[in-house]
Amino acid sequence: MNSKRSHSLNILETPFSTVTSSGHWFHATRKSVHEYVPGLMKVYPFEELIGKAVTWIDSADSLAMILFFALVFMINPFLAAGISLLFHYVWYQKKSAFVNLPTTPFLRLINHDFFQLLLAAVLLSFMGIWGMYAAVGLGIVTFFLYKIGILRRLWDKLDSKQESDKLPLNDKTLKMVLVRYSMYQNMPPAEVEKLDRHVQKAVIEYNQKKKKK
Repeated sequence: MNSKRSHSLNILETPFSTVTSSGHWFHATRKSVHEYVPGLMKVYPFEELIGKAVTWIDSADSLAMILFFALVFMINPFLAAGISLLFHYVWYQKKSAFVNLPTTPFLRLINHDFFQLLLAAVLLSFMGIWGMYAAVGLGIVTFFLYKIGILRRLWDKLDSKQESDKLPLNDKTLKMVLVRYSMYQNMPPAEVEKLDRHVQKAVIEYNQKKKKK
């Protein structure tokens, strides 16, 4: 195994997968990206490509939290929490379709711990001052629920039980990042489809190994 360090992201690579220090798992590897999208990593380091994908994966938590804090001042706090949870599920499942590289820096900002802690501290304080005690309680619960990423792991687990040979959600997001960058560099997205098939094969082999154990 090789441990690779970037300025803001630590990754652990095996011959069959890539795992980030924050627990994001990808079946794609540096070798497979180099093989199936030739030349792309000469322009964009592997760590940067993984980092972009992680930003979009984590965006479900950040956007859902912000949505709750926006809605709770306008509607019933329980309804706001319900809408926030529904949004989280839909966005997390479909985020790969929305990947847009120019907006990634904005998502990275709202994913930042300092931004989230400051936002939560300020808004929860206002809620307490205005006597919105139910909203404060739900705000604290939803903040920690999104912050520790428990919902992402739940959605991943549910998704993995549906079709064992389909592309996992994290790899779908990485694939779309590669497609976007390939388009910018005038590289044929058809090459990325090869990566898609490679990852699907790796998923099948991984699941078969788990069943044998």
